[in-house]
Amino acid sequence: MAITSSRKFGRILSRVPSYPTTYRAYSAATTTSTNDCTLSRTAEQLSQLPTIGYVYLGEVPYRKALEMQKQLCRRRIDEIYALPQAARADLSRRQFSDTLILLQHPPVYTNGRRNHGKLQPGEIERLHALGCDYVETNRGGEITFHGPGQLVGYPNMYLKDHFLATKCYVKGLEYTIAETCAHFGIEANTIPGFPGVWTSPTQKVAALGTHVQRYVTSHGFALNCTTDMKWFREIIPCGLEGKTAISLQTLMEQHGKPSCDTSVDAVLPILRQSFAKVFGCNVKPLEDVSPTTFRFIQELL
Repeated sequence: MAITSSRKFGRILSRVPSYPTTYRAYSAATTTSTNDCTLSRTAEQLSQLPTIGYVYLGEVPYRKALEMQKQLCRRRIDEIYALPQAARADLSRRQFSDTLILLQHPPVYTNGRRNHGKLQPGEIERLHALGCDYVETNRGGEITFHGPGQLVGYPNMYLKDHFLATKCYVKGLEYTIAETCAHFGIEANTIPGFPGVWTSPTQKVAALGTHVQRYVTSHGFALNCTTDMKWFREIIPCGLEGKTAISLQTLMEQHGKPSCDTSVDAVLPILRQSFAKVFGCNVKPLEDVSPTTFRFIQELL
């Protein structure tokens, strides 16, 4: 998805875009290595993909959600790797399932693992004075903002079950956001060397930052739906000078469609469908897929 012209971005589409072949994550017709990041799987592989449970948790404080992810990842790793290697692909031997956790956060600035301890105390105090928490995490990426009006997704997946390398998984998250934007008639793309999903060479509609431990994923993406952009003006989002964030709401206003509903409630089912399409698997309510995982998450909250 290389960038050749700024005209590729941000325009209202008259139809859903025709994505390059690297987007065809759900095609069973092509046999390919996961290392090329097409996300294509064989028909046999697609038939083996586990159903992913999704849950929307509403607004959850960031630190509580972070601890929830840590405990869920630890429980999944312990369960999977307690099995003999030959039995790890047997889903019937596990109680915990893959989960797409969807939520919002109260205002918070978070930073990635490469910046631990680098923000000066005075700068942290300034962010606190704005009414925001500040949290350093183990995800990739740099400083960004999470807050109301932003749909945050934390996929908890065992990548070996999906025949995916880490790089291809991240591409899948990017394609999920692009597909969601396309539903609203907005063309979004990736820019080589700049993580996230962009609607112009300088405007990012979604941030990505992931962590993978023993093939189990955590952290994920944050899509600006109706997010107040004032929070992003207090930082250099993702450490990228000259670039900024934008929301779906602002994009629709710019294109003469201010009445289009881009609330989290409206975007959530579209994103869920896009995720299923890109990753080629069924996505169903978590309480139906794995009551054990559902109860575990509820107890942590």
